[in-house]
Amino acid sequence: MTMPGLDIPPGPGFVSSVAAATGIHHTPAYDIAQLLITHPGPRRTNETTETVEDGMRRLAISLHLGPGAQTPPVIGPRILMWREAIALDYGHDQYVMTIPSPSQEWVQVIGNGALCRVCLVLTPIAITADQEATDKHLRECFSRGAVLWGTTYARRRFERIGT
Repeated sequence: MTMPGLDIPPGPGFVSSVAAATGIHHTPAYDIAQLLITHPGPRRTNETTETVEDGMRRLAISLHLGPGAQTPPVIGPRILMWREAIALDYGHDQYVMTIPSPSQEWVQVIGNGALCRVCLVLTPIAITADQEATDKHLRECFSRGAVLWGTTYARRRFERIGT
């Protein structure tokens, strides 16, 4: 079996299976929105842990994310906002990744021009994991180099990003 090139964004079938969680990091000087992207692990008949990790790697590459141990690169205006819908432009020429149910505060922070830190974890974690299990998983993945991140912000209406 031939694996697809790593520079190709994953398709909507894979992206619809990832999980996204939002949060806000408050500091005295500013607020920064956070977007955590994980995958619950193989669920479809043709998926394995390896194919899930490959899909997550392809998603990270298409977003131009950098290693979690380095300063996060600025990846351009990837957040799309219209009315109550929020999405992440992950580089596919026809599809975007919807961000389900962000808080009103998160939407307001993004809408006011704040930055958003995208953190993607390559290794799957059960969608039922509680906060303690998620924190432990993140620390373990970070120590293995399996966390990638970048900084984005909301795109102005009709603005397109270069490839």
